[in-house]
Amino acid sequence: MITIVILLVLGLSGWTISTLMSKGKHQEEIKEELGNIFESLKYLSSSISALVKLLMKDSISSAKEDDFKSIKANVIDLLSIDKKDKEDQVA
Repeated sequence: MITIVILLVLGLSGWTISTLMSKGKHQEEIKEELGNIFESLKYLSSSISALVKLLMKDSISSAKEDDFKSIKANVIDLLSIDKKDKEDQVA
């Protein structure tokens, strides 16, 4: 499926470039449509980045302290074991 889409885009791009180079009758209209496509892509990329930011904010704000208690306990245990090992090596 992705291959078909890529081939379609490449074919359409080649056709557009060849039409623009051949000085066809509808060059201005083609340029206008290309401008519309690029404008739409710009809006799409800004919308996607805004969506990602909102999802990140929501994920961070909805994370509760309970979610991290087990992680904190594991880190504290690892640090205390590491500290004991260093004390044993010094003694």
